[in-house]
Amino acid sequence: MKVIKKMFVFIAMAGSFFVGSNAFAQGGNSASDTGTATASVIASLSLTNTADLAFGEGIQGDASLAVGPVTGGQFSVVGEGLRAYNITVPADGTVIMTTGAGGTNETIAVDTFSYWSNGASSGSSGLLNGPGLDTFGVGAVRAALGASQAPGSYTATYTVTIIYQ
Repeated sequence: MKVIKKMFVFIAMAGSFFVGSNAFAQGGNSASDTGTATASVIASLSLTNTADLAFGEGIQGDASLAVGPVTGGQFSVVGEGLRAYNITVPADGTVIMTTGAGGTNETIAVDTFSYWSNGASSGSSGLLNGPGLDTFGVGAVRAALGASQAPGSYTATYTVTIIYQ
């Protein structure tokens, strides 16, 4: 019985050694998984002026003349289908048509720009159709001509900007 008792004490001591040590311990709880990185690339916008904003002829002393966006300057847009875009036209006081050297009586202001997109019902943006096409028009008001307005051909450039919404 003494041998069994000693053997039991030995086994108990050996068990406590293994239990107290890290011999049976497992690593910390961990897990891993994978994620997916994605990106979408859409077609860039391109804008082409297809018709000038023409005010026609005027006579010295004529009143101001408004040209609406339906009959004014025309632009063609190409981009990603079914995407909306914003249209920005020049601010008042930034477009001045000139003739000659642009001196006294050789300038005419163009203000109150407006636009209308064929692809959208609102006047603040355009909408590209399924294939990614749209057109829009730009209108403005030519200032009244002075009684001593210099005869000649008046020109100016103006910038229209579009950007995806």
